[in-house]
Amino acid sequence: MSEKNNDNRLVEFERLNLVGKAIFITGTTFRFVGDLLTTVADSVSDLITDVEKSFSEGADSNIDDAKILDESDDDS
Repeated sequence: MSEKNNDNRLVEFERLNLVGKAIFITGTTFRFVGDLLTTVADSVSDLITDVEKSFSEGADSNIDDAKILDESDDDS
């Protein structure tokens, strides 16, 4: 039993009627937007992972948090 993969069909756009063209363009647009959102989500996820890793590796338990030593106003 072999199943055909319908995603690899070649569509002759000029032979489609108006409804077919509208459905084809809508489907192509949704697929493009979906792929774009997936790519952006993966990039953001990778960025967050890298930032958390860098922060945890850069944290040194021997160093105290920053302290404000002196405040001054620059109003002349």
